[in-house]
This record gives sequence, structure tokens and C-alpha cells, in this order.
Amino acid sequence: MRKLIFLLSVILCFIPANFSSAAVFDTVQFLGNSGIIYPLVITGKDETDGKINAEIRRTVQEFVVNANTETAEPDFSSVDVGLSFSVPCNYENGIVSILLHGYVNYKGSAHPLSFLRALNFNSDSGKRIYSSSLTEIGKEEFGESAYSPKNVTRKLKAHAAKEGFELYPEFTELESVPNDFYFDQNLHVHFIFQQYEVAPYAVGIIDVDAG
Repeated sequence: MRKLIFLLSVILCFIPANFSSAAVFDTVQFLGNSGIIYPLVITGKDETDGKINAEIRRTVQEFVVNANTETAEPDFSSVDVGLSFSVPCNYENGIVSILLHGYVNYKGSAHPLSFLRALNFNSDSGKRIYSSSLTEIGKEEFGESAYSPKNVTRKLKAHAAKEGFELYPEFTELESVPNDFYFDQNLHVHFIFQQYEVAPYAVGIIDVDAG
């Protein structure tokens, strides 16, 4: 409970006194490609919508460009690309978390590569919330951040043990927390570890609920 209070105190720094209602989401296709869809966020505030949607489009564009590293323009003849989204948190007091679920499958490759990108926003101001904003949570009360690399490592190892998979033998401790994180509807912070990041491909994408 104390950690939740600290978390809210940090997030509220991003949010003006006039709290907003939950955002509304529409669906957009990238260049008319029905396999690549992303959200259009509607808060009712044009400036806020512009900031949030520009960041989403930039992230989607980056994904498509990275999937087509050998071509100047998107070319889907040699690579199968997919993108969808989900919204794990649409909090009425101004926190919106968006997950972009993507995969890239190059023709002739052994298997596709999947990823999960997280974008967190203040739905009142349009400002993006980064993992750096979590580093002070609980520090004054507990002596270190509740989301320090040490504590997130402990959560990751406990998650691996519970789910029955092994991390890389050479993995010991995180040097920094992942950039990809999101809030759920209970305002728990989840950290995302991509394929190959801390465990073999077969383990898949790892989602750690850090509380």
C-alpha cells in the first residue's frame, strides 16, 4: 500500500489538478495495411492528442523501417510484418498505457521474431512517462527504489522460478531496468523483457509484474 501511494505521488506530478476522463481509442492501418494497426488516442484535447498520437506514429514508423532495413520504402514482399495493440491501463486520473504487439518474419528464416513495446502517457498533458520516473519511488521510505535494478532482478528471478523456465546461465543482475514497462488497471508496474534479452527464444517475451 505504501508503495502504491509513492507511485501515485510520482505519477500525479505529471497530471494537472483538473483530472481527465478515460481516453477513447480508434484503430488506424499503416499505409492501408490491415496487418499493421495501431491506436488513435482521443482525449478530447487537440494538443494532447497531437502529442500522444505523434509519438505512437513515430514508434510504428520506426518498427516498419527496422523491419525493412534494406529498402528505402516499406517492401512487404520479402518480410511478413504484423502489428496490433492493447490497452492495459486507461486510468481516469490520467494514465494511459499502450502495448504494441509486433512480429517480423523474414522469408526463409527459421522462425518469426516477436516483440512487445510499451508506451505510457499522461492523458491530460500528453507527456510520455518513462521508466526514469520510477527510480525515486520508495527510495525515501525503504532506502532504495522499489523499482531499482536489484529489486526488479529479484522479481524477474522469482517469476522465472514460478513459471518454470531458466534465464541465461551468465545472467546475474540487471544493470538498469527495461525501457519497456506498463501500468495495469491496478496501477501495478510490469516490466517487459524481449525475446533473447535474458532467456532463450523458446521462453518468449517475459512480462514481470513488479507490483
